[in-house]
Amino acid sequence: MLFRLAVRELLRSWRFGLFFIFNLSLGLTGFVSLQAFNTALEKEITANAKSILSADLAVSARRELTDEEVQKMRAVYPSGTEESKVYEFFAMISSAKGSRLVLVKAIDSAYPFYGELELESGNVIKNTSEKSIMQSETTWIYPELKSQLGLDVGDEITLGNLKLKITDLVKKDATQTFRAANLAPRIFINRELLPKSGLLQFGSTFTLAYLLKLPAQTDELVLRESMYQALSDPAVNVDTPSSAGEDSGRQLGYLSDYLGLVSIVALFMSALGAAYIYRLFLSTRMKEIAILRTLGLQSWQAVSVYILQASLLGLIATVPTLILSHLILPVLSGLLASFTPFDLQPHVNAEAMLVCLFMAVFGSFIVSLPFLVKIFDLRANKLFSEEKFAVGEGTRRYWTFLPSLILFYFLSVYQAHSWKTGSAFVGAMIAVILLLLIIGYGTVKLAGMLKHFRRWFLRFSFLSLSRRAGASLAIFVALGLGALLINILPQLKNSLQAEFQFEGRGKVPSLFMFDIQDEQLPGVQQVLDKDQVQALGLSPLVRARILKVNGQDYERKIEEQGFKTREEEREARFRNRGVNLSYRHDLSTSEYIVEGRPFSGNFNPDTQTKAELSVEVRFADRMGFHVGDTLVFDVQGVEVEGQIINLRKVKWTSFQPNFFILVQNGVLNEAPKTWIAAIPFLPEEKRAQLQNEIAATFSNVSVIDVVRAVDDVLKTAEKMSWSLELMAALALITGYIVLFSIVRSQIKLRRWELNMLKILGASGGEVASFILVEFAFLSFLSALTGALLSIVVSFSLNTFIFEGDFKLSWAQPLISVLIITALSLLISFLASLDIVKESALGILREEK
Repeated sequence: MLFRLAVRELLRSWRFGLFFIFNLSLGLTGFVSLQAFNTALEKEITANAKSILSADLAVSARRELTDEEVQKMRAVYPSGTEESKVYEFFAMISSAKGSRLVLVKAIDSAYPFYGELELESGNVIKNTSEKSIMQSETTWIYPELKSQLGLDVGDEITLGNLKLKITDLVKKDATQTFRAANLAPRIFINRELLPKSGLLQFGSTFTLAYLLKLPAQTDELVLRESMYQALSDPAVNVDTPSSAGEDSGRQLGYLSDYLGLVSIVALFMSALGAAYIYRLFLSTRMKEIAILRTLGLQSWQAVSVYILQASLLGLIATVPTLILSHLILPVLSGLLASFTPFDLQPHVNAEAMLVCLFMAVFGSFIVSLPFLVKIFDLRANKLFSEEKFAVGEGTRRYWTFLPSLILFYFLSVYQAHSWKTGSAFVGAMIAVILLLLIIGYGTVKLAGMLKHFRRWFLRFSFLSLSRRAGASLAIFVALGLGALLINILPQLKNSLQAEFQFEGRGKVPSLFMFDIQDEQLPGVQQVLDKDQVQALGLSPLVRARILKVNGQDYERKIEEQGFKTREEEREARFRNRGVNLSYRHDLSTSEYIVEGRPFSGNFNPDTQTKAELSVEVRFADRMGFHVGDTLVFDVQGVEVEGQIINLRKVKWTSFQPNFFILVQNGVLNEAPKTWIAAIPFLPEEKRAQLQNEIAATFSNVSVIDVVRAVDDVLKTAEKMSWSLELMAALALITGYIVLFSIVRSQIKLRRWELNMLKILGASGGEVASFILVEFAFLSFLSALTGALLSIVVSFSLNTFIFEGDFKLSWAQPLISVLIITALSLLISFLASLDIVKESALGILREEK
């Protein structure tokens, strides 16, 4: 009986049902589309995990493994295991067409055990394939070198002491998953040529990996644990295909996290609209519920009827959600396609459908809950009085809003993969909504005071706003949030571009040189002097590893399987690698102390037992270090003990040579080291000339073209911002649907009032002006408030999160305010058109 009653009621109120469904489905579309894309990406990474790693297990380090470590590794893995040894490092190539930093991958004949390289010639390189680069001094290059330097098959390049002929171009590399702002394109060479190249010298930066193909039925996870027990140094990593897949998709995962948070804002706004519509619907049904109560229907039965209705509406809302998601997915995939080599074909699968179903049905229930419980306060004796039934009457039960808040919080944490980011997002959302509510309330009260107008419809418009505060505030919050979201990204992009303007900024380097040997330093200085170039700074780099923290052994952090927060991932990555130490007399201009005291001067072995240490504040936070902590380092077999005396903040976008840990001057000066040099801004021609000279004279020294790297970063940021703006636009469209729904429902509630104005002599144009002025005023101020708040939020993000300089642009916010106001006027006009055109005589003939 209850189900039949619920369905009959919905059929009678089909217009309400359509608005509710459309509101909810639009908010769910971004959420479900992103869920489907993430699922497709995760499945693709899982399916290609062994290809990404090129092995069943990989043991890697940023140094050579000792003979003892290699013996321990080989003692652990089972007999029948195949082994491949691969090096990766940055180096400079030069040719008649110029020089360029590349990422060298030195492979052997067994590489790759899984996956393949597809070459332009049509050859497909697999484990058993014959590899031409093994037979002679030749190389395969990425196609970017063809576009950047004009290199092609048959050309010769110089790599260190090697003269290599290009025999093919790599068309597709299955071992690379995330392609963002890569510092350098890859080239492949024969590993046996490395000694002849002279590139890997003491202190050189490289990664060594032993790739293992295990016998069938070997448990990779158990073997990984055994490897970790045998190889105690935290700087030695052991990866399985699953952990390598997670790592390769991590960068795209960060973007997906923030896309998810923006989609939650759209979901919140659709819930706001749905809640308002449901409240109006329930208020029109209170009298009927009271009649049913007098006929014997219990309160819980009445509530059950409307719970069934909300659930049915949520169930039906999944259909348009899935249709809209199918339309959005190709656009979202196209925007993100350039970041992954996979040919992703995401679709709304069973998992996404289940998420959609749960969110729609459960979401409908919790949205309607605060109003459904009002049925328990309903008194049937009101039928016999002249009192009106109102859904706002009765006891205020604030706990009914808790399920919505809890769901919103856990969705945010789940989408951000971070308790910290998710909590900060929810806190920021609550703060922004409270601000919008406060400003909106002030706006509504102000409107009630604006009475001194000659035209009656202007006075009535502002009075109407103040009388209907609930509807006005809902519109104000929805459009304000939309304007906030749509303006944040352009402001951040503008600041990012301004941050990376090189012309005229002498302190920002255009070239960055590393792996300079001690004995090469005078020669590099001579080249710079000859070209009349003054280095911005020379910094020593000493490789080390942490042995102890406060007397306790510094242990490796092994990443567990399953859900991990981004903070846990970062902590594991930072723990499981060596550290680069440096020293200097004073802090650079790009860093300052936030806690503690400066260095006391040069280290004095007569009066000091521990060296003074300065640690970058975020690194300290990730590692759990504090001022006063004692660290013990292994520096090339020598133990060095130090105490943290300060934490400092570093502006990484300065591109100055900066380090996580600085050691007091006089401690590491005689330690084996390499040098890093930053070269000031140079014109493009002079920059290329200097790069060519360094590559020709010092083949092992790598040079990063910072200008080119920053250009790649900006292009990547542009691509990413389009996907974020797509979600922001979806949120704004949801805001417009909320506006349309509220305007439409308000016009219907005020139908009698509007027609009475016509009877009293108002023209159709004046009635339309009465409606449009009301909503034009509200939409303009809400859009203006959202745009101004976006500047505050952008400033906060840029200053405190990205630690950059904020560059304000007024054009984007002002244009968005005008566009949002114009669209709001159009939507309000369309929502009220039929009522404005309605004949006043018709309403007089109806029964009241």
